[in-house]
Amino acid sequence: MRADEERKLDAHRFTRLIEPHLDVLHRLARRLTATRADAEDLAQEALVRAFERRASLREPARVRAWMLALARNLHLNRVRDEKPHLLVLSGDRPVEGTAREPRGDLERELLDRHLPDELLLALRALPEEQATAIWLREVEGLSYEELAEAMGTPIGTVRSRLARARTALLERLREGAKAAGGAE
Repeated sequence: MRADEERKLDAHRFTRLIEPHLDVLHRLARRLTATRADAEDLAQEALVRAFERRASLREPARVRAWMLALARNLHLNRVRDEKPHLLVLSGDRPVEGTAREPRGDLERELLDRHLPDELLLALRALPEEQATAIWLREVEGLSYEELAEAMGTPIGTVRSRLARARTALLERLREGAKAAGGAE
């Protein structure tokens, strides 16, 4: 009975440890996926995986980066495993179960966070790895070390991705400003 109580206590401690980071997890899931439903599924799966693997968390102070890395890896595995979709038609209607759910709009959620249109467009133009890195650093406030852990890359790679992302964002914003100035 004592071991059972200790396991419950560990689960309770772990739950308290991850609670402050749930919003960041959900925002990252939303950033990585195209629909709110996919984001909820990803976040839930990441939480289940984190709970199952809580014994492997060596440094509780780094739980945020550890949990975000789990979510990102789950997402990458899903994308890798996704096969091209074939829509089978029977007459003029899709065969049940072959149509995919319509994709949602991450841009709408970002607009709800009051990001300027120009910044949104510039962010959308970045390669996914750069966009995720800059999102986690600038919006979610992860340290370089947390970013490296969450993205599964060396810290130097994180720094170079961020530098390239910042340069590309700045260039895109300057081009937009020039275009807007020339249109007046």
